[in-house]
Amino acid sequence: MTERRFHLLSLLGIFLGLLLFFTDVARLSFVRETVKVINTLTSPLLNLKEEVINSTRRMIEIYFAMKDVREENLRLRNQIESLLMAERELSACVEELSSIKEIVGQPPVPKRIRYFLTRIIFYDPSGLDQFVIVEGGKDRKVKEGDVVVTQNHVLGVVESVYGSTSRVITPLNEKFSSSAYVKGTFKKYIYKGAYPKGRLLHVNIDDKVQEGEEVMLLDPKRRIPPFPLGVVDSVKRGKDPFFKEVLVKPLVNPRKADYVFLIRREG
Repeated sequence: MTERRFHLLSLLGIFLGLLLFFTDVARLSFVRETVKVINTLTSPLLNLKEEVINSTRRMIEIYFAMKDVREENLRLRNQIESLLMAERELSACVEELSSIKEIVGQPPVPKRIRYFLTRIIFYDPSGLDQFVIVEGGKDRKVKEGDVVVTQNHVLGVVESVYGSTSRVITPLNEKFSSSAYVKGTFKKYIYKGAYPKGRLLHVNIDDKVQEGEEVMLLDPKRRIPPFPLGVVDSVKRGKDPFFKEVLVKPLVNPRKADYVFLIRREG
């Protein structure tokens, strides 16, 4: 029986039922018995149809839920593998910092960097990505000033530490401030955060800073490798005739990261 015929028979049954209800014919004993027989025959079919619809709906919901979970697990696994690869690259960053030390005359870089893998659990609801909340706080001896990085750039600096979580401000936040240098020059500047572009301060008018160059984090105590902060977006003469106005476009994009490294500034 096709679905169309089933619906037509159902409508016919309803019409006959109404007709019998509003006429004296429905009072006849054989009519009542006939109605009982019809109800007995059609009720299981209607119940079966409802059960089939509900079962099919549940199976479809379960399928899509499992599909989403598999895709999310695959994405997270790929990201963790990328972070573990970045862990092996930290030693190369230490060597690079050692070369900076020789040029700028700073204390040697420690051979052991203290860090742990953690997870972002809350993002800036304003959509400006000026802070995130990560797992790990006083319970993991996190301190203000510790740096949070992904496998390829600085995500932020710990601003506040709570019991089991920490608030991390990003380079898009006006409260963010850090020593920095332009890759290849090693001259010390100050990066000042802002949305949507930060600034590189104390750039002399004679300094050769060009658009497209990477701006790197520079830890004064040389305990953190030089991860990228952003890219020079524009360079022009500033209001002060002795300094340039340099805008930096941060590389941070917290919403593409789930797992990150938290690096301690103190040994």
